[in-house]
Amino acid sequence: MPSLRQSASGLVLLITAGLSACSSTASLHTKQHQLMTQLSAQLQQAQLPTDALAFIAYPLDSSATPLSYQSDKAMQPASTMKLVTSIVALEQLGPVYRAKTQLRSYEAPAQKMQQPLVLKGLGDMDFNVQELWSLLQQAYDQGIRQIPAIQIDRSWFNPSRPELTALPFDETPREYYNLLPDALFLQRNMLGIQLQSTADSVTGQFYPALQDLELITNQVVLTNSLCADWYPHPHHLVFKRQPDRLQLILQGEFPKHCQKRDYLQLLNRPDLSRLLVQQLWQQISGQTRVPVLEQGATEATVLLAEHQSRALAEVLRDINKSSDNALTRQLYLALGAQQINAPTERTADRSELQVRSFLSSIELDHSSLVLENGSGLSRTERISPELMAALLQHAYQSQYQPELISSMPVAGMDGTLKRRFTESPAKGKARLKTGTLRNVTALAGFATDQSGRTWVVASFINHPKASRGRVVLDSLIDWITMQSVTN
Repeated sequence: MPSLRQSASGLVLLITAGLSACSSTASLHTKQHQLMTQLSAQLQQAQLPTDALAFIAYPLDSSATPLSYQSDKAMQPASTMKLVTSIVALEQLGPVYRAKTQLRSYEAPAQKMQQPLVLKGLGDMDFNVQELWSLLQQAYDQGIRQIPAIQIDRSWFNPSRPELTALPFDETPREYYNLLPDALFLQRNMLGIQLQSTADSVTGQFYPALQDLELITNQVVLTNSLCADWYPHPHHLVFKRQPDRLQLILQGEFPKHCQKRDYLQLLNRPDLSRLLVQQLWQQISGQTRVPVLEQGATEATVLLAEHQSRALAEVLRDINKSSDNALTRQLYLALGAQQINAPTERTADRSELQVRSFLSSIELDHSSLVLENGSGLSRTERISPELMAALLQHAYQSQYQPELISSMPVAGMDGTLKRRFTESPAKGKARLKTGTLRNVTALAGFATDQSGRTWVVASFINHPKASRGRVVLDSLIDWITMQSVTN
């Protein structure tokens, strides 16, 4: 088996062998050789094998052979996969696409309704408590005062409740980034909790406050542990159903003289939706504890009120600059939910078919692509640097290029790159999507060199210690931004 030094030398030889044919000047060949030597040395210093790296980079206005290594290798892309979902969504749904939440009924509005109202989710990414209040208020304004029930219809996504079978991605399933998609994305299923302790007691509250949800803190053992180290793990929270309320019981240890505020997935979706709907309808109409039912309601055809999310072009800024997994997964399923097929077909399967059909339509080989949820928060998703770069090249030449470009982090300035490239020649000159998992570090996007040429780049490191190799990917971007047509 070759040594690490031998492998690093092999990387230089493998890449530069292909570069001499594409470079007509000795100086360019020398600079490329120097780059490969630098990357190899950085891999060696990070104790990473050369086969952990795969990348491709080339100026979009040149027919020269790309600078690449293992560019056809299927790699875990982490959150750079969001670019695939973003590009396909722009092409298939359009930049002004808006998801919806509707309040429907089976009959014309009347003071006393004979059948339930229906809250139907259509993938709305911005549906919160205030917007729910607005929909219910609009029903009240149309004369509705009493209703037998409210049905919640999540059937636009199939399955409507994936958490019943989904395994947690990691050890913090309550965090926002682990949020599962939902056709009724009410409050993003998130609830705030604030806890504060003295030397001998703990108190707390939820936000927004829910009148039928009670927080019990008298079972907590106070300790002298560090406040910063405490986290509400699942075994710290126990739920108990009482006849008239739901109790969340805090157990285990909690630091003395500590104040913690978190925004977490504390309740399952049916409970949170029920409590919010009941409380708001009571505040608006005076009717107490209206039954809230989870079931499809395709026969409810009377539209009473509707909320629309922001336009897709705006949502993409959250998806790519902030690397929002939850919004990406909503968008990915929207691709499949738009297609009318057999009701038993999984929405995710239809979404994958939409992505692959689009790639085929622009004549891209997608054999390296493995999709799960379109966000990169996955242990199974794969793509080659070659395919990623080719798709980015297509997007750069498409009519929706401005919408994609404006959604991507600017090196050293905002988003997930705000604190990266701050002292680099690439600052302000590259728009790149980052990707980070335990075993992945990745960059993909566009960079501008000294001559104003735009380069496309896709680079991945897959290894249990991948984080050590970030400097390798950053060096590649720095090298690109320092090039010019005269050197």
